[in-house]
Amino acid sequence: MIAQEILFADDFSFMASKEIDRYVTHALCHEGEASFHLAGQPFRMRKGDCIVITHGELVTDMSVSDDFRVTVLYLLGEYALKNMPKNDYDVIGKLTLLRNPVLPLTEHEREVFMEDVNLIKRRYTGTDHHFHDELVGCLTMAFCLDIYDFHARIYENPQISKQGAAILTRFIDMLQSGEYVRHREVSYYASQLFITPKYLSEICKKTSGFSANFWISRFTITGITRLLAEKDLTLKTISDNFNFSSLPYFCRYVQNLLGVTPSEYREGLTSHG
Repeated sequence: MIAQEILFADDFSFMASKEIDRYVTHALCHEGEASFHLAGQPFRMRKGDCIVITHGELVTDMSVSDDFRVTVLYLLGEYALKNMPKNDYDVIGKLTLLRNPVLPLTEHEREVFMEDVNLIKRRYTGTDHHFHDELVGCLTMAFCLDIYDFHARIYENPQISKQGAAILTRFIDMLQSGEYVRHREVSYYASQLFITPKYLSEICKKTSGFSANFWISRFTITGITRLLAEKDLTLKTISDNFNFSSLPYFCRYVQNLLGVTPSEYREGLTSHG
C-alpha cells in the first residue's frame, strides 16, 4: 500500500498509528492543551503553541484536555525531504526539535501557519492543475520555510556546530532505520560513522544533551513497547526479535528502562484498555 504524501487532521489519533514513524508532524493548538513524552522527556502543548515532531515513533503517553482543538499537517518523510529547502538549517533545526518540539508562536505566526496549511489543503485536494504535484511541492517548501522562520526567531543562535549536527543526524537516521533491533553498542554506530565511540558520545552529549546510549535505549524501548502491545506475541518471541541473549536479560533490560517488567507493562496496558 502506497502511503499518502500529505495528511490533514483535527486531532492526534494518527499519532497512535504504526505508520507515524514515516511522517513529520506539524500541529497548531487552538484551545486546551496536550501533554506527551518525546524520547522519554515530558512536554506540554498549550494554546498558541506549534509542535514539530520529526520522529513520531519516540512519542508516548499522549493525552489531551477535553477542550483541546488542533490543526495537524502530516508530511510523509520522503516527501518532506524531497520538498525541503536546500540549506543547512534543516539539520540543525531537527536536532533542536528533538530536544524540544514545542514552538510558542506569535499571533502573526499562527495566522501564517493556518494560511499555509489551508492553501496546501485546497490545492492538494484539487487535481485540475496541469502541474499539480509541482505546485503542491512549492507550497510545501514555502510552509517549511515559514516553520524555519518561526524556529529561527525562537532559537536565534542555536549552539550546534554543523559537523556535530551532521554526525548526530546520521546516527539518529541509523536508529530510525531499525539498526537498534540488532545493534545496541555505541561502538557499532561509531564504526559505521568512521569515528571513535568516545567522539560519538561527546558529540551526542554536546549536541543533543543526551548520551549515545540514551538514544539507542530510547529507540529500542519504543520498539519493544510497541510489540508488547501486541498480545499475541510471547515475551520470548519479542526477546528473540531484538536479539537478546536470553529472556531474563530481556526482562531486566525492560525493567531498567521502564521501571516495570514486560509482563507488568502488559498488565498495565490491559487495565488502561
